Amino acid sequence: MLFFNRYKRYFFEYEDDIHAHVLPGLDDGVKTMDEAVMIVKRMERMGLKRLTCTPHVAYPAMINTPKDVESMLFVLKLRLQEEGVRVEVDSGAEYRMGEFMLELLERGEIMASNRGEVLVEHSFVGPSNYVDDILFGLQGRGFCPVLAHPERYSFYAKDIVRYCERFKEKGGKVQVNILSFAGFYGKEAMMGARKLCNAALADYYAGDIHSLHQEILMEKYIGGAW
Repeated sequence: MLFFNRYKRYFFEYEDDIHAHVLPGLDDGVKTMDEAVMIVKRMERMGLKRLTCTPHVAYPAMINTPKDVESMLFVLKLRLQEEGVRVEVDSGAEYRMGEFMLELLERGEIMASNRGEVLVEHSFVGPSNYVDDILFGLQGRGFCPVLAHPERYSFYAKDIVRYCERFKEKGGKVQVNILSFAGFYGKEAMMGARKLCNAALADYYAGDIHSLHQEILMEKYIGGAW
């Protein structure tokens, strides 16, 4: 509980979440629209006002197009309106940095959030060789790259602070998962989240919610029940 009290101040006002997998059927996130609506409802009760849906875009398993995302976002917004949910919902995507993302950049098919930010990630197997090219391409098109959950990449665990410093020096931002502080992804990710928090390197703390189960755990953690 002492650990919780120490870090809670960084996200106790849970009003804006830039990372969520709540568009059903597009990736490894929620499976049904009912689950998505329930998650956003619960988030609203926690104080959430703005939510960015960020389905994975990674070749070849999850090739989500802007049309795919916009269509599902339309349905979600309609359902939320019917349920009286007032959370402002928009969409972007979480891109795996690689050749496929570079192709999308060249074709002008990158999905950014309303604030002009693009969530990017490494494979958990190893770091991307295309980081500099992708950052250059995004920034050249007026987008700001946001690195998703760097604390979860084991290959950066020993030097996570310096890596994120370099990423930010190149014009990017950093997003840390709230559940990392709770040990949901393991001790290594928890320690990485602490280091980034202590170094004031995180621009965003987000849920990265993939299921109702995860949302309930995050709710308990923020509420102090975990």
